[in-house]
Amino acid sequence: MLTLDLNKSAESLRLRLDKAGVQADVKAELIFDIDVSGSFEHEHEEGTTSTLLERLVPYGMVLDPDGRMDVFTFSDGDRNVHHVGVVTPEDSAGYIRREIVGRVPGWAGGTTYSYVLERNLQHLGWSPRRDQQPGLFSRFWSRPAVAEAPAEKKRSIIIFVTDGENHESDDARTIRVLEESQDRRDRVYFLFLGFCDTNPDFKFIRTIAERFSNTGAVIIQNLAGFISLSDEELHAQLLSPELISWLKS
Repeated sequence: MLTLDLNKSAESLRLRLDKAGVQADVKAELIFDIDVSGSFEHEHEEGTTSTLLERLVPYGMVLDPDGRMDVFTFSDGDRNVHHVGVVTPEDSAGYIRREIVGRVPGWAGGTTYSYVLERNLQHLGWSPRRDQQPGLFSRFWSRPAVAEAPAEKKRSIIIFVTDGENHESDDARTIRVLEESQDRRDRVYFLFLGFCDTNPDFKFIRTIAERFSNTGAVIIQNLAGFISLSDEELHAQLLSPELISWLKS
């Protein structure tokens, strides 16, 4: 059984960033998006993805101003995007089995990427929330509807974990969300992690990673092997030259 020392892993990450020239005061909000489609159900139930989340918690400890990560789940469509809450070092063990399995909207559904990415950008303050959009009925009332104050724009890294390709009907919408983010010059880096031993290609993820300079892709055929990597091996997989350059910019 894999035994994790999150403090030691965070120290290893800090050392790696120091060597790469990323100053200690460089911070970025961390979001962890996890696919809850039917094909990923087994890995969630047996705890493999909970261990994956634990392995990523040190990135929140080192980079996030609050030392934690926001967790979103998604499957197909807007209605199945859900902000679960935050994960901290103290409650990360077994988090997905405890907080997500069978408990979130869209559990064991299909797969579309754009809606959770759009919700992430709203949560981070880069894209207007729906409650800030003028509604149809507000035009007919004498007093305008009161909207919540816009969220503060936060420099951020979105770690997007999926075991399957985006449904082709959502490809254009996903590209549009990423293009609009790029056009606004959002200070966001999208890191897509594709895990699947039966479909290792992830052509769409590779395409968007090549198209956008703030989007990276890590494709892994063996999730169990990935979560068993040493800290140094894990950092080598995740901290691409592009991401390091983005952190230093």
